Amino acid sequence: MSRISFLLIFILAVASLPVINNWLSHRSQTLSDDQIGKRLDDYISRNFDRIIKALREESIKSSYTARDNATKSEILQYKSEIFDSAYPYSGNKNSKVIAVGFFDYACGYCKAIKDDIEQLISDGKVKYIFRDAPILGNNSLKAAKSALAVYFVDKDKYLDFHYAALSHKGEFSDEIILGIVKNIGINEDDFKNSMQNNADEIEQMINSSRLLVKKLGVGGTPFLIIGDSLFVGATDLDVLRKKVDELSHKQD
Repeated sequence: MSRISFLLIFILAVASLPVINNWLSHRSQTLSDDQIGKRLDDYISRNFDRIIKALREESIKSSYTARDNATKSEILQYKSEIFDSAYPYSGNKNSKVIAVGFFDYACGYCKAIKDDIEQLISDGKVKYIFRDAPILGNNSLKAAKSALAVYFVDKDKYLDFHYAALSHKGEFSDEIILGIVKNIGINEDDFKNSMQNNADEIEQMINSSRLLVKKLGVGGTPFLIIGDSLFVGATDLDVLRKKVDELSHKQD
C-alpha cells in the first residue's frame, strides 16, 4: 500500500472531522500525491490530539452501537421467554406495549425505583411483567420465593407483597416475611401450604429469570425491557415513559 493510500484511509477513519472533508474535496483533484501527502502530514502533526480524540469517540460510539444491536438481537432471540405472561403482571393487560422488570428484593436500586415503576404502571399504557431474579444471596431468594408463594394464593396480592418487600430495609427473616404476608391479608397457613405445594414451580420460575439475566449479559438488577430496548439500572421515569409513548404511537 502506498504512503498516500495509507494516509487517505486514515483520514477516512476520521471523516467526521468536517475540516478534513472540505479540504480533501477541494484539493485532491488539483494536487499531486506528494503535495497531498505533505499537507496531510502537516495537518496530522498540527491536529494529532484532536484526531486521536475523534478516533476514540468514534470507537466508543461504535461499541455502544454494536452492544445495542446485540441486545436487540438477544431480546428477539429470547422473546418468548422474556415476555411470558405466566409470571405476575399488572397494568393494562390489553396493551400491546409490554415491559418486563427484573429485580431483587435486596437490591438498593430496585428499592429506589419502586415508586417510578408503580407510576409507570398507573399511567395505564403498558402491561408490566414482574420477574423475580434474586442474585444477591439467600436473603433475596427467600423473599422471591415468598412473593411467588403469595402469587399462587392470590394473584392480586402479589403486588402488595412486592411493594411491601421493596419498602423493607434490612434482612428478610421468617418473622419479617410472615409479618408482610399477614399485613396484606394472606392467611399464614395458606401461605405456608403454597410455599410447600408450589415449591418446584416457584424454583423453576426463579431459575428461568436468573438464567435470562445471564443470557442477556446483564451484570445486575434492576433492568427493564420495553419492546426491544433494555434499560439497566435506576433509569429515570421520563426515559421509560418516552419509550412507552414511542411504542404506543407505533401501534396506533
